[in-house]
Amino acid sequence: MGNERRFAAINTKIRVLNGNLLTDEDFINLFKCKSIEELASYLRENTNYEVILKEVNINNIHRRELEQLIKAYVLFQYEKLLHYFNGEYKKLFRSIFMRYEIEDLKLYLRVLSKGEDIEKLVNHTVYPAKFRVLNYEKLSSSKDIEEFVENLSGTIYYEILKPYLRKEDRRLLFYMEMNLDRFYFQTIKKQGLKLDKLDSKIFEDFLGKNIDLLNLEWIYRGIKYYKLLPEELINYTIEGGYKYNFKDIREFCYLEEDKFIEKVLNSKYNFLFDTQQDVDLFMERRIERYIYFQFIELYRKGKMDITVAMAYIHLLEYEMRDLYSTIEAIRYGLDLNEGKKYLVRKIEGSDV
Repeated sequence: MGNERRFAAINTKIRVLNGNLLTDEDFINLFKCKSIEELASYLRENTNYEVILKEVNINNIHRRELEQLIKAYVLFQYEKLLHYFNGEYKKLFRSIFMRYEIEDLKLYLRVLSKGEDIEKLVNHTVYPAKFRVLNYEKLSSSKDIEEFVENLSGTIYYEILKPYLRKEDRRLLFYMEMNLDRFYFQTIKKQGLKLDKLDSKIFEDFLGKNIDLLNLEWIYRGIKYYKLLPEELINYTIEGGYKYNFKDIREFCYLEEDKFIEKVLNSKYNFLFDTQQDVDLFMERRIERYIYFQFIELYRKGKMDITVAMAYIHLLEYEMRDLYSTIEAIRYGLDLNEGKKYLVRKIEGSDV
């Protein structure tokens, strides 16, 4: 099937859905809200999130409940696109969908690592039942990480996490999250290679840039906070970067922190450290913002290839993250001037 035929219908659908994305003006108005209830009311009365909030009693709505409703909306929009694809393309977008399931696993692991009760988390997972491979009710009965991993027996995640139960506690969560992320990127990279030649190259290039940035972030944190040996750092990097091959990544892993930063500052990714802001606090946001604007440009070009669909699902995800950040800002009484620093999007007039 040619790309003109394959993407004509889905690009048209996405143009319609894109009109429902929030604007900068929406976020400016959201930052004027004085409570979570007021924010939920704005979304219900003024945006397409009305479809997920119309039957909800927003009086005294809890932050986590609102966040999960927002996530449910995003997944609902994503599902609308899946039936437009078939064959290897549908498999790819289903694989990308898996990220939300992995994020649920990481949430469970973080809560358990703090010794907290996870029983109520089952009420805050919104991964569509028809795509699930996890038994959330069973997972939510776990009393500790070891039992949690055993409760994953029979799933693709069991063999990934089980070996790390032998690691020392201080690094356990780090190892598990790194390996889940690595598994995700390996999965979608492998599936991306099965697309038509043009789309495969497009997907490989943008995935490669994401991998470059994640590897740099992970190596930096591994050096600074976990004091990992170079061999350990290498083991947890992802292959298939855009600019950096295995030899390049290996070289990064053997650098001291100051030399690592100097090398990155002399690369196309110098924005990670070329800032007066708190590098550690804003590194993830700077990575997300770089990718966000890459996808903005892709969407504007609007070619008859995989780019428009890729751009839309990522812009939708970044909108979700910005809403989460806005909810947090309101919880802590931050105004637009302060709160916009934590957004992926760049509000007009913002210098951050």
